Amino acid sequence: MNRRSRGQALVLFALTLLLLVLMVFITLSFNLRVREKMEAQSVADLAAYSSAVAAARTFNTISLLRRAETGHMVAMTASMSLVSWTTMMRANLNAAQIAAAGCPQAAAALQALENTNAAIGLKWDEMDASAGVQTLNIQLLAIHLAGMQNEILGRLKDSVSGGDKSFTTQLTQMASKGSRFPKELHAGATPVSVREVDQALGGNDFGLDMAMASRGYGFITNRQGAGPVGAASGVLGALAAAGGTITVLNSGGSAYWSKSSYGLNAGHGGRADGTYFSYAEDHGSVVVTFPGCPPTRPISARAYVRATDANDFSDDHAWFPVIPGSGSEDPGMEKQYRHTLVPCDDPRYCPNTFIGGIAYNTGDHSDENNWAQPKLFSLVRRDYNLRGRNSDPWNLSFNFHLGKQGSASFDNNGLTTASGLNVGVQSTLATGMAYYHRRGHWNEPPNLWNPFWRATLVSADVDRQGDLRYGGGDIPATIGGHAAEAFQQLIRNGYRGVH
Repeated sequence: MNRRSRGQALVLFALTLLLLVLMVFITLSFNLRVREKMEAQSVADLAAYSSAVAAARTFNTISLLRRAETGHMVAMTASMSLVSWTTMMRANLNAAQIAAAGCPQAAAALQALENTNAAIGLKWDEMDASAGVQTLNIQLLAIHLAGMQNEILGRLKDSVSGGDKSFTTQLTQMASKGSRFPKELHAGATPVSVREVDQALGGNDFGLDMAMASRGYGFITNRQGAGPVGAASGVLGALAAAGGTITVLNSGGSAYWSKSSYGLNAGHGGRADGTYFSYAEDHGSVVVTFPGCPPTRPISARAYVRATDANDFSDDHAWFPVIPGSGSEDPGMEKQYRHTLVPCDDPRYCPNTFIGGIAYNTGDHSDENNWAQPKLFSLVRRDYNLRGRNSDPWNLSFNFHLGKQGSASFDNNGLTTASGLNVGVQSTLATGMAYYHRRGHWNEPPNLWNPFWRATLVSADVDRQGDLRYGGGDIPATIGGHAAEAFQQLIRNGYRGVH
């Protein structure tokens, strides 16, 4: 046996063992990467679903707050209606006195008005001032409700932005507890989510909705004055005891928001798009019937109240016809301040007494954008560069020589490609969506009137803005860098993993 041939099996065994070790290390490294990818995807999915749940709950809360704010605005209009309507009673009494002047018997019976006018005026002024304070308090409560909507919306944007207060940041921090590299897993910014929320709540129909909500209340928009008026006692007692009556013809009134370009009296039903001042008006014609006298000629009577913001001094409250000495408007400086509401803060919209709120973008009714229902990205990144090279024993990187054939290299750390491109950052994207659905009403468009918002996970390209095949750039803009380039190349070559 040739001694030089001894040991060949050992050489082959050593080479085989080297290949075996390398295969084991590659398997361990690959399995670890897969596990870490699954972990990052789980965190991203959980953050995306949490964002969708938060958006749905926020939209539901805004819907309830918006209903409450609407109720306050309707109550504010009702208060104005009451002020005008009760003022119309004074206008009717003044008109009755003027009408009764042609009938001596009725005029004598109505002399009680002159005797009690001062007491009536004092009590009425006190109640009118209280009504002005009540209207202001209602408006302040509506402002508070509007502020609450803006506050919770701001918190939602922080939660879905990928910033320090976002769900993604909180969940990556929780997932990193006990890790050897606690800072390598972190959230990526997702401005698309904030934009989607802004786009969903970019409606401009809030004022119209709020104003139209009052249209269902007849006393506010189509109230009627009294017919024949009589009383067993009080101011009308003398006239009623003698068999006389006061009849108000063609009476009516309404309250609404309006603005100066519409005129002081914009007509019954009003204009729902005017927000400069709050206005209520009543009118009618008064006829007095008294035994022994023919019915008097109709005397027109009118009353109105106009409330403006604190920066505007055109507040007004008056009633007609005028009887000398009896008064026909708020006394003194009360005319300016009694029905003043809160200040108007934004000069662009002043004067203004209307309280704004948040409206759904009903103008975006295209299925290509999911009817403005927001998609919410969650981006989780793992930066392997923070570990350094060869942080794990199976992540080998070395050069070796193969005789005269030259040298070769083995790189299992996964931080760079053969061309030197740094690919050491892992990016994981998940997408949630807040959607509107009421059981049994599939065709009902999304809105902020009903609290029927829900949450789900969806594909990243659920709308045209997220679908690269139709020019949507949301996904590349969110993940950025080499990952965005790789994603674009995959989609262009037929990859359908995100559909």
